[in-house]
Amino acid sequence: MNQPYQAPNADVAVAGNQDTYQPKFLSLSGRIGRMRYFVYAAGLTLLFYLVLGVAAAVVIPGIMSAGDSAIGAGAMIMGLIATVAFIGVMVMSWGYMVRRLNDINASGWLSLLMLVPIANLVLGLVMLFKRGSVGSNQYGAAPVGNSGGVKAAFVIVLLLMVGYFGVLFPITMANYAQYSQQAQMQQMDYSEY
Repeated sequence: MNQPYQAPNADVAVAGNQDTYQPKFLSLSGRIGRMRYFVYAAGLTLLFYLVLGVAAAVVIPGIMSAGDSAIGAGAMIMGLIATVAFIGVMVMSWGYMVRRLNDINASGWLSLLMLVPIANLVLGLVMLFKRGSVGSNQYGAAPVGNSGGVKAAFVIVLLLMVGYFGVLFPITMANYAQYSQQAQMQQMDYSEY
């Protein structure tokens, strides 16, 4: 008998009886947590740049040794490699977004909000900071806890980001300010003549 004033049933899981699964880096199904999402996205970005770097290291010396006639063909080859790599990165990134949204018990269709300005910033922050559903949800079993490797990769990526934004970025900005000041001085010198 269905009683509208009955207390809701609690979804209590017995310790050791929770369904979990081990997420995989190149999988497009299942759920992933915040830390794993961040590490997977950073790993995918590094993999993309590695592929482009290796392709450039192989193709560019061949172009330079072949002369002017091969520059067009080499540029087409590099463009093709970059396009294929970019499409692969976009598919995997979208898959990670869907998996992360599924972890917070939201539809993967919300990932289309990444195409809307301002909404993409909000969605990005939600995916990075909102805790996932505890236990199984309508999108599957909960992922296992983060391994030591995932935690170490997270710390390394954070240190690299802090190193870039804390050290390299200010140096770059200072050099840019110096460059723009010199350009203004040269422009003033030319305007006097």
